[in-house]
Amino acid sequence: MAGTTEGGKKTSEGGRGNPQKASPSAVEHHIKGIHFPADKKALIDQAKANKAPDDVMYVLNQFSDKKYQSAIDVAKEVGNVE
Repeated sequence: MAGTTEGGKKTSEGGRGNPQKASPSAVEHHIKGIHFPADKKALIDQAKANKAPDDVMYVLNQFSDKKYQSAIDVAKEVGNVE
């Protein structure tokens, strides 16, 4: 079964592999309200609270366990996710 994001892009649910990768702007949108510095868990918790779609959650779950100082750091990490 597939879900959709606000832009109508399909996302994968369940299974392994890379669902359509979320963009840095989509991730930033779904962590709105986060206070930096923030660690991976805080980013994931904020995204869940903001009802982030599967593609955003997939990307956040691939992040390194470290503190992110700003939205720019988060965007750079999104670029590192395969």
